[in-house]
Amino acid sequence: MDHDHTFVMLDPTTDQVLAECDGPDASGRCPMADRPPYICAGLHLIGTGNGSRHRSLMVTKMEPGRCPIAVVN
Repeated sequence: MDHDHTFVMLDPTTDQVLAECDGPDASGRCPMADRPPYICAGLHLIGTGNGSRHRSLMVTKMEPGRCPIAVVN
């Protein structure tokens, strides 16, 4: 699936960029959120792509199989 948004994953203490993701697919799922360990758990996500509207969120809760960005939407 083509995405027009991208999110960077920052360490909440140092603001160091740790990873990048495309956000959820159309159904709200993410392959990185299928089972623990969840790569984005505890991180600060900031939208950088055109479709992200520069959203920012702290990932404090994960649901198995669901992207935290989809849960917020």
